[in-house]
Amino acid sequence: MERIKLTSLGQIPEADISFGDMTVFVGEQASGKSILLQLVKLILDAGDITQTLKKHGFDWQKKTENFLFLYFGEGMETVWNEDETKVTVDKADFTPQKALSKRKKAENLFLIPAHRVVTLKDGWPRAFTDYAISDPYVVKEFSEQLRLLMETGLGSGERAIFPQEGRMNKTLRDAIARSIYGDAEIRLDRSGLRKRIVLNVADTQLPFMTWSTGQREFTPLLLGLYWLMPSGKARKKDNINWVIIEEPEMGLHPQAISALLIVFLELMRRGYKVIVSTHSAQILELIWAIRFIAKSNSGPTRLRQLLNLKAGAYSKDLTETILNKKTFKTYYFSRQDSVVSVKDISTLDAEDPDEAVSDWGGLTLFSTKSADVVTEAVWESDL
Repeated sequence: MERIKLTSLGQIPEADISFGDMTVFVGEQASGKSILLQLVKLILDAGDITQTLKKHGFDWQKKTENFLFLYFGEGMETVWNEDETKVTVDKADFTPQKALSKRKKAENLFLIPAHRVVTLKDGWPRAFTDYAISDPYVVKEFSEQLRLLMETGLGSGERAIFPQEGRMNKTLRDAIARSIYGDAEIRLDRSGLRKRIVLNVADTQLPFMTWSTGQREFTPLLLGLYWLMPSGKARKKDNINWVIIEEPEMGLHPQAISALLIVFLELMRRGYKVIVSTHSAQILELIWAIRFIAKSNSGPTRLRQLLNLKAGAYSKDLTETILNKKTFKTYYFSRQDSVVSVKDISTLDAEDPDEAVSDWGGLTLFSTKSADVVTEAVWESDL
């Protein structure tokens, strides 16, 4: 899949999306980003989705509207209008009916949803069927994948779940530990009648609900990254070629977001195509800097400097791969009243006359405005 064109999907009248190795969606809340991301998942994994629903006892009774209810969630089944909605994937038409007719095939896209914090209940991932019928499929499936990860190995040993040697490169582990968990370890508590994930701080075990917001938000994402980054020699998960991460910055300090930037690049280095929806200007700053460094032929040293990476074989391979082999795309979802426009702002040119581009989809609008106001105030004080 290289390109999706659509008309009349939910509040989006039209969109034309071409994907890079990393594609970023920015825009206000309720601007259709999540709907489009779930559509991408449906396009790539329709056969796996229908079989998974059947396996867990769901029956849409051969009615498309019932399937859309089960997949998108309650109240979202109307996002697809049979008379008006049109979706084209690389020049081939796509409809829910075609999705339902697809045979089972291996999952191709792994989606880490924005609502990931709800996947841990009392410190343990919830099962697919623990959710209400009306909850979105992508939340249930992500939670089930984490449960299986914990049940089949990660939650059965005596070692710390994080940090754990052999899982992730040490550069990544150190960046995450330093900015999110400090001196704490994520461990498995087996002392009660039910296993649970706890935070171990100086031999004191803290239950999930006492953690900081950032730790609670990031831990399900971390487990998802474990699933995507197998231990051992395997670079990536079999059959998985795409990764979607919704709002990865939730609850995180800017230093922690900086650690996430390295994670995104590592996923790309491993061969995944990455799609991120975000409200963080830091992510676009990274892309802008990568584009500028590559264009100016400054070399990987500057990118290592930006990411605070020490020189070494790993950082050399990571930065050279990103600068020389990877492409980036950025789209702005702008909501005016109840209608959303989707614009390609991939140049991120601060001097572009189009404010959607120069303000990076509104992410730098306030800082630009505050600088202008302060400048005017200084001029007035000098008069």
